[in-house]
Amino acid sequence: MLRNTPASAGQLPPTRVGSRPRYVPFALAALLAAAACSQSSNTQTTAPLDLGMTSTMTPYYMDENITIYESETPVPLPVKKPSASDLSSLGPTPAGTPYPHAPYLLASDESLEVHYTISNLDTAQHAVWLCIDPWNEFVRWDPGVTVVDDEDTQPNYGYDLVFLVPGLSRVDGTITSDDMQEIAIKLASVENLLASPQAVMGDGGMLTEGGLTADGGAAPDDPNADDNENGYDATGIANNIMNPQNRSNGGDPIYTPWIPPVIAGLTGFDLGLRTFEQANVAVEITIDITDVNGNRFVPNDSTQAQLGLPPTTLSPAGARF
Repeated sequence: MLRNTPASAGQLPPTRVGSRPRYVPFALAALLAAAACSQSSNTQTTAPLDLGMTSTMTPYYMDENITIYESETPVPLPVKKPSASDLSSLGPTPAGTPYPHAPYLLASDESLEVHYTISNLDTAQHAVWLCIDPWNEFVRWDPGVTVVDDEDTQPNYGYDLVFLVPGLSRVDGTITSDDMQEIAIKLASVENLLASPQAVMGDGGMLTEGGLTADGGAAPDDPNADDNENGYDATGIANNIMNPQNRSNGGDPIYTPWIPPVIAGLTGFDLGLRTFEQANVAVEITIDITDVNGNRFVPNDSTQAQLGLPPTTLSPAGARF
């Protein structure tokens, strides 16, 4: 969904010059449809999934300050769709959480590891962002960008990792199970923040057409900045929480108060690549999934109904797209 936010006085509105593709065909990047490989009844590894960007792509976002190239594809995890009896057995909504009902999938029900290989097919070095925008059964995170002022526009945070990839080379790595648990906590905390009266009233946020949006303009890296007359910067706080350098166990006074007592598990994510220049790059991932609960996941090639996309898109206050 395209969300439009009025520009500040004296500021030109951003130019939407190209839609962000969910998947870009690439010479060395094709989505493989092979079935998942099961190592045990509760463990599976997904088939490789490839995502690419080409130097002929139009920008995802452009204004007078910044040009962003981005490619993205949804990555649903094979979470079993709960039955009516499954949901009724979950009990009441836990106090202090933002969820409309008790989560079916808890973060403690799963263990996930994402293995990635980022390839640069150009001769020139590129800075490449690997972006993980998480989902749980309730919301799908869509961060967008924030226009800070007339001279500065910044992407809002998902779980974004940057790599300097030399020409004609690749970078391999793993987002560990601890990191994936942290991503689940970050999403639950931002969900809690943006559902709070402070955020809704302070930033003018509202739920519209399946997404929470709000007007604002504070810098993503300044959680203490004022972005309206009420002085409550939910955008900055959300960026502080989502910043990969900040951890839920670090005692951060901005992050910690928003961690709910119950953490919904990850049901998928949007995998993205981002650059600030035209480039020919690609990423391939596989995911190791352990069903800790024992009955929350199905084999990736199963015909059994799966949970699928969340019903609501959640964005930080002031986000532009």
